[in-house]
Amino acid sequence: MEKKKKLLITGGLGFIFSHVTEYFVAKGWDVVVIDNESAGSHPEIIDGSFKYYKLNVADRKVVEIIQKEEPDYVIHAAAISDVDYSIREPYETFHENMLANLNIFEACRELPKLTKLVYISTDEVYGECEHRKTEDEIIFPRNPYSCSKAVGSIMRYAYDNTYPELFEKTAETRFCNVFGPRQDTRKIMPLIKHSLETGEPIPLHQDGTGYREYIYVKNIPPAVELVMEKGWRTYNITLNDGLTVRQLIERAEKVTGKSIATYTEKRPGMDKKYQMSSERIVAELGWKPLYTFDEGLKEYLTDAKK
Repeated sequence: MEKKKKLLITGGLGFIFSHVTEYFVAKGWDVVVIDNESAGSHPEIIDGSFKYYKLNVADRKVVEIIQKEEPDYVIHAAAISDVDYSIREPYETFHENMLANLNIFEACRELPKLTKLVYISTDEVYGECEHRKTEDEIIFPRNPYSCSKAVGSIMRYAYDNTYPELFEKTAETRFCNVFGPRQDTRKIMPLIKHSLETGEPIPLHQDGTGYREYIYVKNIPPAVELVMEKGWRTYNITLNDGLTVRQLIERAEKVTGKSIATYTEKRPGMDKKYQMSSERIVAELGWKPLYTFDEGLKEYLTDAKK
């Protein structure tokens, strides 16, 4: 019998990567998750179908666990990812995220059978985007969270270049704004959904002019799998469906036939516009998303179970 491929996911209980965990379990992979069940995690998915370690990835014990588990693939997604929290608590954000990165890279370079390490980053590492950013452009993060993620991007280059054990065994993804089931109400899309359900108003930062690209979470697991199996460098993952918050609210109102009330609120450290080119992952790896933005939005906003 062919041996199952083993995948270790850090942050595998989080909003996005709980879906990735379930995706690979369903495909018959041997899945190991390391997660500390911090804000936004979903321990309710723990059902015995994957091995689980409740541990902060910034803890040095993670190195020992990864080396003991000997995974074929590693996805490093664990991080403090709340921008507002990172502004309030920059010391903790940098300490946790940078130590977690160091632990993962150090552990992986001691895995002789490692096939691929995928570092999960964000479009925010580009900073303000006056045009659609490509992966080869300079990163220019402008808040503590994105800066801590950019450090991981730089570390990946450094480790891939410096250590023969990791040469061309690493890859990186940069997602645009992901939305879908299990996302908590610190983010705009669940705030919109909650407002539609309850009538409660939502805040408009910078008068709703902030521009983001959006992608439905169900597009993410197969995209990550594609990068794991074929990728060897950095890949932007976006549908290039960009909207201001005001436009996003209008789109949600059109889909549901309901109105959304808003109020004005300021948000420090907020970049006005993020936009990326997805040309590389489409041209080089043949990526085809499962859902368009409108299909994902409709499913998310109209399905009571989502």
